[in-house]
Amino acid sequence: MDAVSSRSIWRRRDVTLLVGGTTVNGIGDWLLELALPLYVFLETESGLATAAVYILNLLVSVLFGPLGGSLADRWPLRATLVGTNLLQILALGPLLLVSPDRVWPVYVVAVLQGLISNVNDPAGFALLPRLVGDEQLVAANSAMSAGGSIARLVGAALGGIAVATGGLTAVVVADAATFAVGALTAWLISPAADRPPAGDTGGARADSSVRAGLRELRARPAVTALLGIQGLAMLGFGAFPVLFIVFVTEYLDGGGTEVGVIRASSAFGGLVAAAVIGRFVSRHHPAELMVAGYLSFAVVAFLFVNGPTVTTALGVYIVLFALSGFPNVSAQVGSTSTAQMLCPPDVLGRLGGLMSATGAVGFGGGSLLAGVLLESFTARTLFNGQVVCLVLCGVIGAVFVVRPIRRDQTATAAASRAGSGAGT
Repeated sequence: MDAVSSRSIWRRRDVTLLVGGTTVNGIGDWLLELALPLYVFLETESGLATAAVYILNLLVSVLFGPLGGSLADRWPLRATLVGTNLLQILALGPLLLVSPDRVWPVYVVAVLQGLISNVNDPAGFALLPRLVGDEQLVAANSAMSAGGSIARLVGAALGGIAVATGGLTAVVVADAATFAVGALTAWLISPAADRPPAGDTGGARADSSVRAGLRELRARPAVTALLGIQGLAMLGFGAFPVLFIVFVTEYLDGGGTEVGVIRASSAFGGLVAAAVIGRFVSRHHPAELMVAGYLSFAVVAFLFVNGPTVTTALGVYIVLFALSGFPNVSAQVGSTSTAQMLCPPDVLGRLGGLMSATGAVGFGGGSLLAGVLLESFTARTLFNGQVVCLVLCGVIGAVFVVRPIRRDQTATAAASRAGSGAGT
């Protein structure tokens, strides 16, 4: 490994700019994700009107995700990040038209922001592998994961504060500031990042349609398996918010405070996990990291869900939920890094968009199933169903992703040895 490839990712200016800009952009996204439905509920007191904001976000990801990824593959990535951040500022404008008796512009903004994010996110997903080598992808994605956790914590808090203190005007100002910073950091990334990757023949770039991207991905069974894992995992995660609240209230005799404290512990555990994984786990193939993450996540989840048979002490569940941050980050970082390594560079945007759509379908389906099945099953039973989903993710990853990778590595090593023998 040469000196350039082995140095810390934080000594790479472009990586620091991308991680920083993505984090700040994420703060803006999370700010809106909390602020818009909160404002709608406060003004209308309608659960249906509030849920419509979330439903629109999911629908946009499902319907536009692959096309947004196609646009990211078609345009220069760095310029796309600059443009999408600036467009997100402009898309906040309709919020200034909102009044207590006119909330419909909120839904317009939710749709516009969703459309733009479904181009911005695949562009960032496709750009990162251009800035680091394969041996540093895990470290770089760990940094992105830590940034995502920070964005969630800060953005959600800012959204609530902005609505409570300054209404939607404060939301517009705060959000516009985050998107302006995102545009600036993207603009400061080296223009060389927009050049075609080394070895690119131009074939994929010549046809950047969704259909062409799907053909490329179907030709790679391991990538197809990753999409299946993504959908299955998000099915479980989609059911989680509803099941978690019911579980804490029914089995731990908790309330809003307990729900908030336990959930917050996962975010902090995730931040620690991202730092540890980025520093010490890069020597392993990210696919192995993904499988280990899902299987260990299943173990921690099983202990959490079935813990009430032994104890209901709050501290135990805070610790267990904090520990879940490690396997969760391992699974997500491993999955993302594996996808970036296995997929052709000029199809990465479409893969990112398709992963977004698959995740949205899984999350929406999980939320709906949880609500329906709670009428017939206990939260604990359904939570154990989520454990099964995590085990299946690990098994599918081991059989259809890790095993083919190892087989290819063995074949490559054998061919190299045969070539060396022939040369002598």
